[in-house]
Amino acid sequence: MSEHGPQPTGPSSAGTWCCLGGGQIYTEADKELADAIGLSFPVVPAAARASRAFLERVVDHTARAGIAQFLDLGTGLPVEPNTHQVAQAVEKSARIVYVDNDPTVLEHGRALANLGTPEGAVAYLDGDVRHVTKVLGEAARTLDLNRPVAVLMLSMLGHIEDPAEAGEIARRYMSAVPPGSYFATCDSVDSSDMRAAAAAYAAGGGPPIHLRTAAELELTGTGLDLLAPVGPISLWHPAEPAPQPVDQWGFVARKP
Repeated sequence: MSEHGPQPTGPSSAGTWCCLGGGQIYTEADKELADAIGLSFPVVPAAARASRAFLERVVDHTARAGIAQFLDLGTGLPVEPNTHQVAQAVEKSARIVYVDNDPTVLEHGRALANLGTPEGAVAYLDGDVRHVTKVLGEAARTLDLNRPVAVLMLSMLGHIEDPAEAGEIARRYMSAVPPGSYFATCDSVDSSDMRAAAAAYAAGGGPPIHLRTAAELELTGTGLDLLAPVGPISLWHPAEPAPQPVDQWGFVARKP
């Protein structure tokens, strides 16, 4: 038995999303739900794959902009290339802290913690992103919070029902890091396809997903300088010409 207590027998958010995004770590329950959702609602696996690709582009972009510290909140299950692999390919001394409170995520993630570059550092924290003070205190063992940090909150704030609360959490993290830091977020948008998919996901045993409007997404970036408008993440510095927009929207911003 895990120190976190008995493990759920139904599908998990992390495992189902990992399966939808092309990852390899999931249970049979996760795969059953992911297959059912993906077959009926192709917008969902498209959003999951776009989220992973967005992560890679954001980390590469901010690392090339001089950021060598990354706080990956609600990181989910490892899917290569992970944040530390992308960041340390640009800057070998990059330091990365992953945060999640899913025991399966922590079990698999900590197995990778020693695979970063010798010059850098990789840490996995068991923490609820809503406990901002505690998370920052533990992250400060690895990161220097007096130097710029890229704060990543990708495909995870939608687990918080109240968009105002989600925005406040994001602002608390960004208030703790200095000017020159970056913030990136994305979540599923409130479209007819996503509403139907979210209902089917919940009916299949998945935890509730709260869809966002563009205005609600923008709340998380209050006081920051947007690098691009809020919109489909597949269109942010796309890796391919003329990509298809997805129902996963987000943005990247810099703290002035």
